Amino acid sequence: MSLWRERDERYIIAHEFPAAIIELATSRDISIDKLLRGTGIFWEDYLSGELRIKPDQCLQLLLNIRRLLPEKDTAFLLGHRLYPGNFGTALNTVWFSCDLADAIDNFTCHQASLTPLLFARKSVDTEYLYLHWQNNIACGEHFSFLLEMMMTAITSLCSHLTGVGAQWEYLIPGDIDAPEQYQVNFGAKVHAKQHIAAMRIPRQFLSTPCQYANNTSSTIARNQYQKQQQGTATLGFVAYIDECIRNAEAQQLSLETLAEQLSMSPATLKRKLKKHNTSFQHRYDTVRKELVIDWLTRQQLSIDEIAQRLHFHDSRNLRRAFKRWTGALPSAIKTRTSLEPL
Repeated sequence: MSLWRERDERYIIAHEFPAAIIELATSRDISIDKLLRGTGIFWEDYLSGELRIKPDQCLQLLLNIRRLLPEKDTAFLLGHRLYPGNFGTALNTVWFSCDLADAIDNFTCHQASLTPLLFARKSVDTEYLYLHWQNNIACGEHFSFLLEMMMTAITSLCSHLTGVGAQWEYLIPGDIDAPEQYQVNFGAKVHAKQHIAAMRIPRQFLSTPCQYANNTSSTIARNQYQKQQQGTATLGFVAYIDECIRNAEAQQLSLETLAEQLSMSPATLKRKLKKHNTSFQHRYDTVRKELVIDWLTRQQLSIDEIAQRLHFHDSRNLRRAFKRWTGALPSAIKTRTSLEPL
């Protein structure tokens, strides 16, 4: 069994995640030939309900819809269309959840099917549950578009399940292109120019009951999904590497030690990273940046403690590295006691 999925493997079921893109295009009278151009997807194969495509084909499909529908609301429209969709047992585990906490757990457990291009990493502190959105494979220029799409999809799904608007807040990296779309789709609690891509919800809302709750149906769906996915990896290669780095925080990881951990040569690991348009240093810095921000803002650790945890020689070296990663000093992040809404 492979431990991860690679970008040249055919594992994305075409009538699941890609279907939202195809259905939006057809609803706007866009030619199927134009939409599928360069993807290697044939309409007859798609209609068979058995087609599996590579992540690269899915990214080409995204590129095509963005060119054919360049409006600023395209990602949000796709997000609203994504669920319930035709995801079968993967979504049924979520749909029949007893409450919002259970639904989010089921979503993250079955996200290999529900969100094949981005990885949703869940974390919880005393106040909030967070969904951190990261690359599952290397999405490149499409990351922001996919982020808008997936945040909309989760927001819409939670509203469908509970019958009320979910109280999410949205942390968006960098500037926002179309603030009016964020306000229409997400409301007032949107925070731009953040150093992470995440959405969070106060823990008191996690007990909100789901209106389709059915424990028997949810259990059956989970069992069916596990049988269907038996022996298959759940993470894309990039997300898998990030998790290896995150789980190794207590040791000073290198390309060589990671390669040994993965039972491959350093040269092979380098080639795989290059194939996914990334590098060990980029992945290493990305994860360490996320850890520093988390420890500063949520755990209130000191710079000295964090430097020691991440094996920096001293706090000055950590400050210098953090400035390189984010353009800001750690003190600027730690002293930000509240988030300014959009």
